[in-house]
Amino acid sequence: MLEKVYCDLLALYGPDWENLPQEKVLHFAEQVHTYPNLLGQEPELYGFVGTRRIAEEIVAGYFAIQYETEEFLYKRNKKLNTEMRSPFARLFFVLFARTGKVLLQNSKFSGIPLTMTRALGFFKRSIDHFLVTSEITKTYMIDLVPDEASDADFIQEFEKSTRVIRLEIRNPNGEPIPEDFVYYNPQKERNRIIRSSHIHDYPHYKKVDLEATDDGDIKRTHMRDLIYAGGHPQYMRYFVQSEEFVLRKSTLRKFHLYVDMDAETIPEEHAVQAIDMLRRERAVDIPTPLPSPKMQPGQRDLFADYESGEERDDEDQSGN
Repeated sequence: MLEKVYCDLLALYGPDWENLPQEKVLHFAEQVHTYPNLLGQEPELYGFVGTRRIAEEIVAGYFAIQYETEEFLYKRNKKLNTEMRSPFARLFFVLFARTGKVLLQNSKFSGIPLTMTRALGFFKRSIDHFLVTSEITKTYMIDLVPDEASDADFIQEFEKSTRVIRLEIRNPNGEPIPEDFVYYNPQKERNRIIRSSHIHDYPHYKKVDLEATDDGDIKRTHMRDLIYAGGHPQYMRYFVQSEEFVLRKSTLRKFHLYVDMDAETIPEEHAVQAIDMLRRERAVDIPTPLPSPKMQPGQRDLFADYESGEERDDEDQSGN
């Protein structure tokens, strides 16, 4: 049965995701997908179940957590008996093994003795187990993806792109544009003139928001130097070959979509729907950086807002 699930986009800090050998990345994904047993001990078993390998580096499925609960039973003579049971709860997940990103369902677990804080602890143990078996460093911490994409992320994605159809930059100044920046080729003598003109003009703009025509490409214009002009990129829509992506300064971290939570194996169409939604938000393709010295593991409860009953924001991304 389809269920509306609320999910957080998380980053796995610890491994050097950008420089991991491909064979270790694939081994990590394969372990999550095919490991035959649950981890832990009764009545606290946990692990990845009902998984599906969508691509070499992407695994989707459910994360199962066992919990112990007391059930009250009445016999025919109305005498109250209690019985301990150990059922499982499940959370939807999508793992991007190449970049250290995870989409994980955030559940309130209404009516059962389980919290997201506890579930996340088991989730981290599972991730760490497979990182170790894949000869990768354990996670230092699991946290929401950074609030913002960096200016460097925008430049990197701009250079990867094959066509840019929207680019918004705030406070460009022009000075950082490389002196050897090529606007014309082979008429190189014009490059210096155009660069000088832009260095003069850009400081007069508080914001530049460019949008291409239906068949246009900002990368084919003189103003493609804006990405290098020392401003702060806010938004970019672009293509890499035939795939369209979006990169935002304020990254999306919370999503909702509809998933069959009762299936033995995650239905392919539900996993693909979630992945397509996330791939448009280029943050999942940017490798999680190494943890900075300022980071402190466990410094806050990722799920305190949901467990306190605060309403979720339904204006975030969704799949129907």
